[in-house]
Formats: sequence, structure tokens, C-alpha cells
Amino acid sequence: MTNSAEWYQAWGAATHLYRHLSAGGEPQPVFTPVRLAPGETSYSDVTLTYSRFYAMDVGYETNSGFFFGSPLFVAAGLAANAVGNSMARNRAEQLAAPQWREHCAARTVVTDRRTLCFAAGRWLSFDHDSVVEFTADPPRAVCFLNFAAAEPLCLAGFSAPWLTVLLARFLYGAERLPQLPYLRPFATSPL
Repeated sequence: MTNSAEWYQAWGAATHLYRHLSAGGEPQPVFTPVRLAPGETSYSDVTLTYSRFYAMDVGYETNSGFFFGSPLFVAAGLAANAVGNSMARNRAEQLAAPQWREHCAARTVVTDRRTLCFAAGRWLSFDHDSVVEFTADPPRAVCFLNFAAAEPLCLAGFSAPWLTVLLARFLYGAERLPQLPYLRPFATSPL
């Protein structure tokens, strides 16, 4: 991330939250107009960059021209078709390969039960009980949620370090925060 005032403010907020929660404090609820389940409480309503990691099926068309003329002309036409078909196949393979997709700004609401993302015009809900692994790189302002039955989710941006601390609290409990290696920078941060 950049060395901007916004970054230092975001890092300071994440450090403060980490120290507050590690000392036994509770996260503070925030209002969100998003309709929640009875008894569910929201703790964050921010905009982050959203993406998902998956492969996809990609088709491509091949050319098979008919060439009539001199042998040199026919050979050149067949070679051009082969090159074009090879390029189309390589491009389709690149598009089909597993990679981060759907990059967009997403309104992100974190509750005590789930993370909701408003991406591509619809709300997506990721239950915290479905998370099998949560990792993060706070200095790079990114966190990852991996699920047993869904594509991994990446959330990135200035608010990601703060969100990392909040999600770690809900996923692992306050007592485990000091044990999570990606949260150690907050314990030693001068902010």
C-alpha cells in the first residue's frame, strides 16, 4: 500500500482494534440498513475490492479455410490458419486457468455470523461457519477466506487490515488473536 495519510489512518485503526480485542474488549456494533437475521449484529459496513478464485470453461472457434491456387498460396493459407488456431487455443487456455476473477468494488458488511458482499448488483452471503481457512497480509491490505464448498474470496483495500482483525476475532475468538502470525504486525506497530 502507499505511504498516504489514509493508509496510516487505516493501519492505526487496525492496530487499535487489535489491541482492544486482545485486551478483552468487544467490537462495537455499527448500524447498517442491510436486513439481518434476528439476533444478528453488524460490526462493519465498508467498501473493499472483491474477487473470487476459480477456473472456468472457455470455448474458442477454429478456422479451417479452403485455399485454391498455387502450392505456395495454399501452404501460406494453411500456415496462417494454424497460427490463428494456436493463438485462439492459447488465449482460451489462459482465460480458463484458475485465477482471481470478478474484481470489483463491493460494499462489505461483517456481522457476528457472516460476511456479506454487494458485488455485481447482488448480495452474496458467506457464513463464518463455512470458512475453513482465513489468511491475510495486512501490510499489503488483503485478506482471504477459503471455503469447503465455494470459491475463495479475496477482500482488499485500505480497510482490509482492520477487517482482518475483526474477522479473525469472529472466526477464531479473542484468545487466539495473539497466536495468528498475520496479526503480529499489529502487536509491534508503533501506531
